[in-house]
Amino acid sequence: MKKDIHPKYGVCAVKCACGNAFETSSTHKGEMRVSVCSACHPFYTGKKGKMVQAGRVEKFQKKYAAFSQQQAQQQ
Repeated sequence: MKKDIHPKYGVCAVKCACGNAFETSSTHKGEMRVSVCSACHPFYTGKKGKMVQAGRVEKFQKKYAAFSQQQAQQQ
């Protein structure tokens, strides 16, 4: 490796939106803020999170429920 061309690699603090905080090694200086971490991601927790609460079909049905009721009343 060439000298003095690579960024410094050091300890970096990471804070998640869920409140979890940890340290990792990175070339990033200062503190990193992330929206999802291993403590709150549904893949790692096995629970449905904020991101997976309502699927696309449920959202569509909820959005157009009033419209379909109006159509049924008119007939």
